[in-house]
Amino acid sequence: MIHRPTLLLGCALLLGPSVHAQLQRIVVQGTGAPQVFTSIYDAVAAAQPDDKLYFSGGTFLADSGLTLTIPLHFIGAGIHPDSTSVTTPTILTTNGSTDFIFTTGASGSSFTGISFNPGGELYYGNDGTDDDPVDMLFERCSLKYVRLGWVEPSTSSSTFTECIFYDGVGAYGGAATIDRCVIQGGPINIFRPSGLVLSNSVILGQRLQNSQNAIVRNCVFTYNGAPLWQVGGVQITNCIINSTGMFSNSGGNTETNTIYSQTPAMTFVSETDGAYQFTDDLHLLPGSPGVAAGNDGTDIGLYGTSSPYKPGNVPYNPHFRQATIAPATNPNGDLPVNIRVAAQPQ
Repeated sequence: MIHRPTLLLGCALLLGPSVHAQLQRIVVQGTGAPQVFTSIYDAVAAAQPDDKLYFSGGTFLADSGLTLTIPLHFIGAGIHPDSTSVTTPTILTTNGSTDFIFTTGASGSSFTGISFNPGGELYYGNDGTDDDPVDMLFERCSLKYVRLGWVEPSTSSSTFTECIFYDGVGAYGGAATIDRCVIQGGPINIFRPSGLVLSNSVILGQRLQNSQNAIVRNCVFTYNGAPLWQVGGVQITNCIINSTGMFSNSGGNTETNTIYSQTPAMTFVSETDGAYQFTDDLHLLPGSPGVAAGNDGTDIGLYGTSSPYKPGNVPYNPHFRQATIAPATNPNGDLPVNIRVAAQPQ
């Protein structure tokens, strides 16, 4: 039991509406004293470059869209129901006809534990004049469609780690490292003339297309046909595919250590419909030829590398496992609260 109102405030503000109807909050911390907001517009307007914005669980509506023009760091409560049962997921959304736009001035921003815009899209820039943010980082986020530029060649650069893409990703000349991610609903498109490193990811029913000079390793493609189409200069190694051939309408590529003709049912513990749900288990089946077949000796797919995909997509901020807050103070004027958290590594 804790009898410190200030500590209670710091924890309870970031708990979601499931705890005694606690209102959702955004804490802005960095340049000045911490500030608390309920509106995403007010929080972003108050933030200074490189400030951190801590989002509780809940849905934050930017009904007319949101344009980010300075580097900021958004930290949410998480995206996976399994790890947000206390807080609820953090969802940033628009009204469906507007979008999130990150301009060149937003270079260096980072985002973790956030579900972006189930009703709309995320773009770099409004047009070719401001579509070049660099060093953008997304960790354990879910995203609908992401467009990393408007005019080729864009000089944008991004890293996506342990993210879920629900409608594919288009580069339009930008560069990206996509590591231990799930991609479905749309292709990986227009990474050219170079700039894609795709590793240890699962691509459900989609393909890499219209791209050049990509590096692809330790991935699983479930597309029922050649998973690479209209590509050139691609180096692909140690991948599992659901067909007998890797390339279509392509030339000048290199391919090594491919495992062919592996259906999803032959590959994953649980995933057969080509659409990722949080209940799916994308570990390799014990009998899969992809076990220990990555170029580093670990498994192909999400759970390879020395730092495999983290179950539950839990962000690095403390994981709230249980929260019980009394409805009123006790006779001593203290408000009893019991909060169980688990510290999270990066």
